[in-house]
Amino acid sequence: MNINELTAIIKHIKKTSPCPSCKKLYSIQDISILASTKHECLLEMRCKYCKKTSLSDIVATPVNRKSKSPQDTEVPLINQVIRNGITNDDILDTKNFLNKFDGNFKKLFFK
Repeated sequence: MNINELTAIIKHIKKTSPCPSCKKLYSIQDISILASTKHECLLEMRCKYCKKTSLSDIVATPVNRKSKSPQDTEVPLINQVIRNGITNDDILDTKNFLNKFDGNFKKLFFK
C-alpha cells in the first residue's frame, strides 16, 4: 500500500473503530503501521485510556469486482485485544513470519 492509502485507512479507523475494550476512539498517534505489502497492512492500536493493544489486518480489495466467490469476498477489519500487551517474543514471531511470508494471503487462509 502506498502512503496515501495507509493515511486514508488510519484516518478511517480513527473515526470509525473504537477500542474493543473501552469503546473510546483512537487518535492518530495511537495507531502504528507494523507491516505493509502491496494489498495489505498490519496495524497496532494502543488505547491511551485503557492501555489495551489491538491488532488490525487490513486487506485492500478492488472497487470494481465482478467475481463474488467466497474466496473473493472482502475481509472485514479484524481486531484482537492483546490482554497482557505485546511481548518481545510476539514481535520476534511476527518478524520471523514476515521474513518468510511470500505475500500470498489466499494461499495462507484458503488452503
